[in-house]
Amino acid sequence: MTDLLLSTNSDQAPTLTSTKDQRRHHVVLFAMCLALVLVVASVSALNLAIPDLAVDLAASNTALTWIADGYTVALAALVLPFGALGDRWGRRRVLVAGTVVFGLASLAASFADSTTALIVCRVAMGAGAAMIMPGTLSTITASFPPQQRRRGVATWSGFAAAGAIIGFLAAGLLLERWGWASIFVASAVLAVTAGGAAFALAPDTRDDHPGRFDLGGSALSAVGIGALVFAIIEGAERGWTHPITLAGAAVAVAALTAYVISGLRKDEPLLDPRLFALRGFAAGSLTIVVQFMAV
Repeated sequence: MTDLLLSTNSDQAPTLTSTKDQRRHHVVLFAMCLALVLVVASVSALNLAIPDLAVDLAASNTALTWIADGYTVALAALVLPFGALGDRWGRRRVLVAGTVVFGLASLAASFADSTTALIVCRVAMGAGAAMIMPGTLSTITASFPPQQRRRGVATWSGFAAAGAIIGFLAAGLLLERWGWASIFVASAVLAVTAGGAAFALAPDTRDDHPGRFDLGGSALSAVGIGALVFAIIEGAERGWTHPITLAGAAVAVAALTAYVISGLRKDEPLLDPRLFALRGFAAGSLTIVVQFMAV
């Protein structure tokens, strides 16, 4: 009888442990996907409010473009440096700090009474989003076991794709009853919710041996990527041969070239340029760039 009981308990223990692990992974995935939706939805949500903004703030076409895309420039320019800081300081810590920055900037945007103030708030929201986004994926890959990591990343990818649609739908519902400011209020509320969920449900993972922070590479990548996105936006607005567009493209080429040269000389660059020699990595990166340029 004793042997039977021991055998039964030993059979049930792995099942109970496995169930607890699955629940823990599910709540971590929920928290990270919620934070991801906050970042991605904010790219698309404001597009529906552009006509109202043009009327209420007497905004020019250029101002409207930067109200929408100042967020994208800041996100693109800062996502690599903040991702590296999260690896060193703790991914959850940087992510939660990002939700605070995002939420405060979004709340301030709801009270903006000029296009300049709204653009500044959108850039600050983009900086907060850059603190949030890299931690969502790296927390999943760090906290999930190898056999479940692929499913977690696939779920993350699905929410990344669905985030834009969620942003459109939510913005449409809000604009049906309230004005454009309600979009920013809702974003602030979601930021508080996402930050609280991440703090309560996700582990604070970090690299055990992160190495020296690549300060020069961080600066060059921020300038290069930011200038590239700036040139794309201005090219669509002013024309591809406009001096401002060409200047942005020139700065991007110069900064990214300097980054590659610097990265090849360092033992621990921010993002190793040699990775782009891998066919799969290069093809995936190029595909994502083309998709975002098209959007």
